[in-house]
Amino acid sequence: MNKILKEIINITGQLIKYKTIKENYNDFYLATKYIKKIINKDYFVTEKRINEYPNLIISNTEDKNLDIIFCGHLDVVPNDTYQMIETDDKLLGRGTFDMKGQLATMISLLNNNKTDKKIALIITCDEEIGGFCCKEIMKEYKSKLAVIPDAGKNFELISEEKGLLQVAITTPGLKAHASEPFKGDNAILKSIDLYDELVELYPLPEDEKDFRTSINLSKIEGGNTTNAVADSSTMTLDIRFTTEDTIESILNNIKKISPESKVEVLDQGPTFYVDTENKLIKDFLKKGKEILGHDIKVSKCLATSDAIYFSAKNIPTILINPIGDYWHNKNEYVMKESLYTLYLLFKEII
Repeated sequence: MNKILKEIINITGQLIKYKTIKENYNDFYLATKYIKKIINKDYFVTEKRINEYPNLIISNTEDKNLDIIFCGHLDVVPNDTYQMIETDDKLLGRGTFDMKGQLATMISLLNNNKTDKKIALIITCDEEIGGFCCKEIMKEYKSKLAVIPDAGKNFELISEEKGLLQVAITTPGLKAHASEPFKGDNAILKSIDLYDELVELYPLPEDEKDFRTSINLSKIEGGNTTNAVADSSTMTLDIRFTTEDTIESILNNIKKISPESKVEVLDQGPTFYVDTENKLIKDFLKKGKEILGHDIKVSKCLATSDAIYFSAKNIPTILINPIGDYWHNKNEYVMKESLYTLYLLFKEII
């Protein structure tokens, strides 16, 4: 095993020890403190606190108009344990693939290479719960190119990601005694009917290749006593939409189906798209083929990442992941050698 890969694995293991989940601010602080300690002292390190999270911008310049921005997030979804298991070929554990392994790779990239290009590594802390930190940071920064290893797998280049719309829909009903449901109007059933009509408009995808707008019923609450017809119901939906739909059109359809319902937007974000005919992207695909030994497959991704905030500023973005799988799952893993391959791809970019 070469020196660089050993360094990447060591940093990954250290980062995974920190329980960087929502509102666990102390572990975010400790993780960023660790990163500041190990980063090459030639870099400018700026800590930007947003909603109590200590985001980092690590750069070889104080200029905010950059050539390349690398971006990754420290936060993970909750898990029972926070430790890395290393086998002959894999790293297993929460964050190995989403995305502390990739963060370690980018930190190692900065520590072991110099470039005449103006580059920065942005490390955020809330991608899993909305990405507000990245959205705020990108109000200040510009770049000719962005690199985000946080979508796809097996070195596929992502050309399109879905946008995000999370809503809470409160539907009124009419209370009655549970023994006389015919005298009431059950708000919970009305919420379910609303969801069913929405799924008729936006049929659920059948598999990961079925790239269409999807609506997930995440939570439903209603009523306040067992022996009564519910007079109010709140349904929470997580909607991931393609470029064929818009936030406005989806909200309009909800109101058409249920004009009496109150719709609260909890979170939203645009779609991600990159033009694969862009010169910088074409150059990457060409160099990537030389390193990987085969063409880089171009795919679409069902999920949403911080890449949307770069796409919104028309910054061509390389959205690519190493070899791994099962993010947000107890079986999460990344192939060790693929992290070094990712390092070589990024080294070529700078």
